[in-house]
Amino acid sequence: MLDGPKRSLARRWCLLLAGVLACDATAHAQSPDDEQRPPTWTLGSGTTLTLFPSADVYPTPVADPHRPATTIAELFYSDRSIEDTSTPRTALSAGGRFGILRIAPGTPDGRSWQVSITGGLHALFDSQKKNDAIGWEGNYGFALTTASAGPLALKVALQHASSHLGDEYVERTGRKRINYDRGEVAFGGSVRLGRGLRTYVEAAVGYVNRADGQEPWRGHAGLEYESRPVFGGRFAWYGATNVGAWQERAWRVDTALQGGLLARAHGRAYRIAAGYTDGRPMVSEFFRYNERWFTVGLYIDL
Repeated sequence: MLDGPKRSLARRWCLLLAGVLACDATAHAQSPDDEQRPPTWTLGSGTTLTLFPSADVYPTPVADPHRPATTIAELFYSDRSIEDTSTPRTALSAGGRFGILRIAPGTPDGRSWQVSITGGLHALFDSQKKNDAIGWEGNYGFALTTASAGPLALKVALQHASSHLGDEYVERTGRKRINYDRGEVAFGGSVRLGRGLRTYVEAAVGYVNRADGQEPWRGHAGLEYESRPVFGGRFAWYGATNVGAWQERAWRVDTALQGGLLARAHGRAYRIAAGYTDGRPMVSEFFRYNERWFTVGLYIDL
């Protein structure tokens, strides 16, 4: 059984996740289609301005284990190196990417532009040690993305991440926080290779690196596939891979695979997925460590 503080922490996370899902479902269930459309204005040239678009012209890397998303997942470790932890662990996240403004062209061959913000919190709990919080991380950022009718989409973003240790983990181990705090400028390109297939590559340079051993450069790339609709057109199968490397990790190549079943509605993607990761732990306070784990969970791309 959980004691008072741990029970309260778990309850807050559950309520947060339930609130996000309930608000999203209620808004879509109770409003007719014409009320769900975001505010849009058409200019004389046919160009449209949309406030709070529900999707982005640049897709989020699906298999990147560090991306902001709303998630509940169980992680089963085949190789763990963080001291005094066990397997499985539970990951809870809340957040995503939220569109602010989109400018769309009046001609089919024109270029769309979008300004978005990202934000989220994710935490890692040790399910074999009274669900103690191992650590948690907050991140936020601003992105400018652009795409046309062609296969290429581009992104530039300012991003920030701050990582922390869980109170219970600190009390049990005496470990001190290394103050991992990173601000960066990121550049990305995404290319559609065919029906349901795309690849991407992104690079970033840090301008805030506070912990000892942090270095500025990192990069990642990936390949994603989404099938044609199945089960009456309500779902699709998908598969994704992501590889990343960080200067602060001596350019070790981290790999992640993810696949499962997804459904799309109102600019959201709902994923029931399984995956495998070999590399950097989800909490950056442990960025020097290498671990391997299998994941089963629910992911919601906001």
